[in-house]
Amino acid sequence: MRKTPLLLMKFAVALLCIGMIYTELEEIIDEREIALVRRQVPSVLVSNVQTDTASVGTSLFSGDTLRTDQDGYAMVLFMDQSVTRVRPLSELIIRGEVNQDRSSNTRIELNRGGFFMNVNRQANSEVEVGAFGTVASVKGTRFGALAEGFYWVQDGEIEVMLLETGEVVSLTAKMFARVSEDGTSLTTGTLDDEELEELGEEYSILESDLEQRNLRLRFRDSNGQIREIELDIFEQEN
Repeated sequence: MRKTPLLLMKFAVALLCIGMIYTELEEIIDEREIALVRRQVPSVLVSNVQTDTASVGTSLFSGDTLRTDQDGYAMVLFMDQSVTRVRPLSELIIRGEVNQDRSSNTRIELNRGGFFMNVNRQANSEVEVGAFGTVASVKGTRFGALAEGFYWVQDGEIEVMLLETGEVVSLTAKMFARVSEDGTSLTTGTLDDEELEELGEEYSILESDLEQRNLRLRFRDSNGQIREIELDIFEQEN
């Protein structure tokens, strides 16, 4: 009978240790990067609850805000290798998670400006975009979005839902959707090659006049181990 309290104490200590380990693992998962700034022309600003930063290689976590000024462009690389090119005077809030099985959920809230995104679609990953009362579900594609509720598809497919009415439209290659000014209806249509080229032309600066350098990124994996990866990043030449 005297051993019972001791056994109970040992059991309680074991439960406490398990709880501490579980909490630590939760913190590691919460801190996992979901994207990073791969290129910037000439600079970008990433804001979170702790600090504001502005450098190539900056890690993005769920809830971070990325802003570009009137001359700024940014290229954001997600951990699933999807790439987003951001135009000047834009503001994006990036939310998401990367799971232990390498599946991911990404949501981009576009508050201002616009971007062009090349989604590396995987069967176990989801990508959504929210802008001006709409939600776009991405099927794996190259597409663009503007904060006033304009979407266009270069190739692939997206579905756009108008939250006000529940209306859903499917866009495939060379199609666009536009939200009315009062946010109550969607208009769709087809773009010709010249219009598509004009929409993507402003992002071409991210493909030229850039200086390449190597970045070594340290991060913690799902087991809490410190890992390093090397990435080629690009900055505007001085």
